Amino acid sequence: MGADDLHAVPAGVDVADATALLADGRTALALARDAAFTTRDRVVVTAAGGGVGSLLVQLAHHAGVASLIGLAGAPRKLDLAMRLGADAAVDYRHQGWVEALREATGGHGLDVVLDGVGGDTGSVLVGLMAPGGRHLGYGMASGSWSTIDEQAVEVRGLRVIDMITIVRGPQDNHALVEQALAAAAGGRLRPTIGQTFALADAARAHAAIEARATVGKRLLIP
Repeated sequence: MGADDLHAVPAGVDVADATALLADGRTALALARDAAFTTRDRVVVTAAGGGVGSLLVQLAHHAGVASLIGLAGAPRKLDLAMRLGADAAVDYRHQGWVEALREATGGHGLDVVLDGVGGDTGSVLVGLMAPGGRHLGYGMASGSWSTIDEQAVEVRGLRVIDMITIVRGPQDNHALVEQALAAAAGGRLRPTIGQTFALADAARAHAAIEARATVGKRLLIP
């Protein structure tokens, strides 16, 4: 974060929160914009305990969606999703998670999938989507992107929204950051800072990320 960014931080938002929102906030707001939540939507957020995922849970909750499920891979991440507004939280490392997800949606298909995991998990979620649903992939924590069944997309009229099209250039980036900071100042968006590391401990921070041992955003402190 440079001097201009610091000068733009609204009153009531500390520098750590502003730093956590600089990239993740604009990404989450761009995803929520294209997801176009409605009060009828059944929404699932994967990596719901991560930096972007935890913000998406808040945005979907504030939009008043019909059902909001957070998927995560550790009890404290599931607890975080629930505290931030999820109606249910499912651990996708456990056998039977697909059935648990179906139960959480009342047996209905998913209208919006916000996928930060990708891989096999993301591909399974595509198969659980309702006709006309929207799929937005924003990460690949599993190590690969989801495989999208093109036939299912066509037959069920799914809308697959690519990250490349979600953020629309530098001016849009700037506007999204301002919106994220304003939302934080107004108490509508709260970043989760799970751990901080000294800049000299950057290697330890990377190791924690690779081990998936962190919650929310990690910050390096000079």
